[in-house]
Amino acid sequence: MKSTLSDKLQFTKTSLQKNSGPLLIMLLFVVLGIFLVYLGLRTETTFLWIFGAVFGGLPLLGILFTIPSSFLYYYEQAQIKKYGTYGTANIVEKEEKDVSYIDKVGNRRVNVKAFQYFLTYAFEHNGQSVQNTFLVAGKNCFDALEIGEKIPIRFLRTNPKKSTIRRRKLANELGLPIEDCQ
Repeated sequence: MKSTLSDKLQFTKTSLQKNSGPLLIMLLFVVLGIFLVYLGLRTETTFLWIFGAVFGGLPLLGILFTIPSSFLYYYEQAQIKKYGTYGTANIVEKEEKDVSYIDKVGNRRVNVKAFQYFLTYAFEHNGQSVQNTFLVAGKNCFDALEIGEKIPIRFLRTNPKKSTIRRRKLANELGLPIEDCQ
């Protein structure tokens, strides 16, 4: 699969659109931080330029460490959507992680129960065994799938490690609302 320049630009555009909200907010903080550093240096106010450096520096670190992986994720998803091959995979592992926490509401503490549902799937392509994990939002979808069960996927023939679950088809096959399998 050889992507054209037009395709690459489209994948980049899609990825930028998905990341635009957090990126713009962080850039606003960086610009405001630079302005505060400038004011602090101009007025020789040490506190102001230190505050500006921290105020702008932390979001800049966020941009440098989180946006690239998010950008790459959405770029790959757009690639798979355009060039992906349909297939099936087998569920090989199910994991339910307890991420419950205590929330303070007024003067009292409330135990909030929360879980994340991970499913690991495996498939073979051209003699290469591939395994990936995905997260489902709903317990109904998680409970409906058993180890060994086949699920619909889409993957790149040139790099089968880049694969994704066909969530709408999965929800339809299980008779569940799409929100449960997101």
